[in-house]
Amino acid sequence: MLKQVHLFAENLAPTRDQLLTFLATDRSKFGASVFENCEELLDVYEARALSTQDFHRHSLFLLEYVWEKLHTGHWKNVASCWRVLYASVRLIRALYTVYKLDSSFSRTDIIDHLKLALEDLDYGLLMGYPIFDNVLSTLASFLHNQLTCLEPISERSRDVITFVSVSSSKVPTLNDICCSMDMKLTPLERIYRPSLERFQELLRIGRPFILTGAMTHWPACRFESERAWSIEYWRHKVGYRLVPIELGSRYTDESWGQDLMTINRFIDEFVVPVGQNGLANGLPIGYLAQHQLFLQIPELGEDVYTPDYCLINGEEFCEESSVDSNVWFGPANTVSPLHHDSDRANLLTQIGGRKYIVLYPASETPYLYPHSEPMLCNTSQVDVEHPDWKEYPQFLTANGFHGILESGEMVFIPPRCWHYIRSLSVSFSVNFWWNVASELIPPWPEG
Repeated sequence: MLKQVHLFAENLAPTRDQLLTFLATDRSKFGASVFENCEELLDVYEARALSTQDFHRHSLFLLEYVWEKLHTGHWKNVASCWRVLYASVRLIRALYTVYKLDSSFSRTDIIDHLKLALEDLDYGLLMGYPIFDNVLSTLASFLHNQLTCLEPISERSRDVITFVSVSSSKVPTLNDICCSMDMKLTPLERIYRPSLERFQELLRIGRPFILTGAMTHWPACRFESERAWSIEYWRHKVGYRLVPIELGSRYTDESWGQDLMTINRFIDEFVVPVGQNGLANGLPIGYLAQHQLFLQIPELGEDVYTPDYCLINGEEFCEESSVDSNVWFGPANTVSPLHHDSDRANLLTQIGGRKYIVLYPASETPYLYPHSEPMLCNTSQVDVEHPDWKEYPQFLTANGFHGILESGEMVFIPPRCWHYIRSLSVSFSVNFWWNVASELIPPWPEG
């Protein structure tokens, strides 16, 4: 097994000279001192004389320096050279850890080293930049597979997974969970697998609706498929991967925060204890929310397909469209507060579980009390399911839509359409954002 791991890494990894030549293109941006540190680290890496622990300590100065660069100013303004360097250092650390694996190691030591290497690779994927034909992603997938073979899901985990996966004895209806009889909410229309021509008509109408029957061919949605999404499948496929988890009821709360953890840890600490009923017994809510997981783990993205509807943008003809996708996974009662996605159209697809959704068109904005702070101006101050009528009296006059999104269904969310979402069970979702013609973007109300 170790021979196979070493051989795979050596065949995949760039050489010391290739790495140095690659980084030299940004030498002037790094500065002489930083580039000299890169050269020195690569020399130590090639010699392989230090222990894994000592090499990691040796790389810390450069790693922490680049980390500071990544966290200076707004993320979108970070120069790509620092993301490239960060990914490179993380790759070097991971490769060194793999190369130092030895036949004298115990099974536990091998597992610990593989986890350590995988952690470096995921940090590089999350914070860095794709390098050398996405070598970090390829190596991470390989190491994860080795870990799965060495440390399979325990029988205890399987028992818990079965319990969590069972549906609740009473499935709530729309009437059961309707937030207030006083609110002016119309049930969302359900349309079975509309043609592209029909979808274009609906896009021009600009009203939200639920699409049914359009995901039956997705491997993630086919119960008979080995790739059907479940907690057990995710443990097996991506359990050791590091992902960002939101902690707190909703991102508008003062106590809200984020942490990086493995998917296995997230399931053990934030999904299994909560179960289907959403009772966390005082535990904080954890949510894998709005994460571009398929960029980090491309093989998981092979289980779903970008809907052809995302090619419809209001133009006469469109062969391709730039589509961004995000993955959402969490227990019952995770909440996305009432907000809008600005000028992009959105298809939220429900792969497993159920979600309650409330939507308001852009024309209702004056009654939705958006936050005044620039960072939250796309978010309402109103708690949709528990509105404070004295504080927000005009919310009572807003006209909207609501419905329950079931497994295997999509909801179309038009541009600038406000939406509130609460999961009713353990839930897997993927959303797809794409741009549409300007005439399909409704105007904001004046004033």
